[in-house]
Amino acid sequence: MSRTMLTRSHAVNCASNLRQIGMATIMYASDHAMSLPVTTHQRRAGGLSWTLSLQPYASGTITFKCADDEEKNRPYTYLINDFLTPNPAGAPDLDFSRLSKIQRPERTFLFAEASATYLNSDHFHLSDYHGHSVPPAAFAEQVAVQRHGGKSNFLFTDGHVETLSWEEVQLRISNTGSHFFDPTNAQ
Repeated sequence: MSRTMLTRSHAVNCASNLRQIGMATIMYASDHAMSLPVTTHQRRAGGLSWTLSLQPYASGTITFKCADDEEKNRPYTYLINDFLTPNPAGAPDLDFSRLSKIQRPERTFLFAEASATYLNSDHFHLSDYHGHSVPPAAFAEQVAVQRHGGKSNFLFTDGHVETLSWEEVQLRISNTGSHFFDPTNAQ
């Protein structure tokens, strides 16, 4: 198999993994008053990280790692957007953890792939940029923006997956008022 075919195959498999996470998330929300799963930060409040709470909704078969993840020793490649968790650290006054609070779920990403250097977290820290555009370099420090032949996969809050080029992502994050990562900016 050629390297191009292998890269494409891994990208398709990665998108499938994200779709499975998306289906499990919707089923989880259905059972929890339309609340999204939480991160390790909500442990103190009795919450389980999404890495544990979603497994029962896929019979324990969710794959949390992309085959193209350069960091082979981490437990998961996919991370949740912290804006969609209760009271994220960078914007503790916000709570967009219920699906009904997200005005444009088809435009706000829920999960994406972590960059090779963003380790030891089950979520991104994008809420630090609440109300502002994210500098592209800062976004790329957290999110794998070119893992699949210059593209990366994103699971949106409505459950669909898009494969976006780094150029497309930069357009979405560069606009103040973008809803791509910050649901408070949904227009």
